[in-house]
Amino acid sequence: MQLVGISLSPYFERAVITLDVKGALDEVELALPPGPFGSPELKAANPTGKIPYLRLPDGEFIPEGQVIAEYFNETFEGPDLMPATALEAAKAKLVCRTIDLYVGPHTSSLARSITRGIRDEAAIKAAVEDGLPLGLDLIEGYLGGGDYVVGDAFSFADTALIPHMFHFLVFLKEFEVTVFEGRPKLAAWWDKHKESDIVVRSHKRMAAALEFLLKRIAAAKAQQAT
Repeated sequence: MQLVGISLSPYFERAVITLDVKGALDEVELALPPGPFGSPELKAANPTGKIPYLRLPDGEFIPEGQVIAEYFNETFEGPDLMPATALEAAKAKLVCRTIDLYVGPHTSSLARSITRGIRDEAAIKAAVEDGLPLGLDLIEGYLGGGDYVVGDAFSFADTALIPHMFHFLVFLKEFEVTVFEGRPKLAAWWDKHKESDIVVRSHKRMAAALEFLLKRIAAAKAQQAT
């Protein structure tokens, strides 16, 4: 099977972290998308024009990072990333949903201004002043205060938050958005996990993807200038 995307996408990386936790990174091919977001080439492969998406050997197609991550959780052996109790499973899904609805769209608008030179001042203002503070406060409120986002084991809630931490630390500093101030549970969770093997490998992949994209953009600009 083939997982298409790039690790700078926190939705793609969420699925990759799931593979890593399962010890199944060698079971899935990681491939770059056939074209930029929204391009005809990408839409031909995935009608949404987005990443990630998963191609199965029999031709079946699965889009959306969380859906793919849950498919991997059910497909591969290893730790179960869905909490066992109905309440904790609901809390894990709530954190994932909150990140997707209230955090991701705003970090994306900031990231685009750096990685693609697409600067939407209205979107940046909305993200910095309202969107991200709300999203971060919601996450802080859902954190249990223990070693993990939900319950006493690593779950989908952790896989969803880890790649966004890379975006917080790399992109938010450009816009003077504070991440941990007034959010002690988020700070404690990050202190616990920031040097873990899973996080280090994830953020190394994301940093390499960012470097790749910036080099590609610089090369394209240089070519246009000649």
